[in-house]
Amino acid sequence: MVKIGAILGLNGAGILLIVGLFGISMARMVYSPYIPPVIPYITGVVTIAFSACGIIGSVLVFRDNSVGYVYLLIAGIVGIICTFIPIYAYDHGYGYIETFYLCSTALYADFVLMLMGGILGFALPEKKERKE
Repeated sequence: MVKIGAILGLNGAGILLIVGLFGISMARMVYSPYIPPVIPYITGVVTIAFSACGIIGSVLVFRDNSVGYVYLLIAGIVGIICTFIPIYAYDHGYGYIETFYLCSTALYADFVLMLMGGILGFALPEKKERKE
């Protein structure tokens, strides 16, 4: 049986992993004496941690363990919440405020895919054969 929820979750976690790795690799290029240099690394590591949670959940589902859907749901919900938690803000003046959030995202497509994968996993249970 095709596990659509796990496939969606794995796609979302893969996109999120790319976003997290890109954030860490581009952190060296963001230099400002007013912004602590550790802020982009914190954002990247938290993003990669949510991605790892989604990948582990998808792998568990592929290995026929339904606990993986719970991992996908938790990673999706908590990840969406963390994209709204600011960890640092700097006022550049002239009305421009730069804000860094706890988690990065690719226009919420990655977290929504993980969330939808978890929801579909519970909504579409596998059909089991009857033993006679």
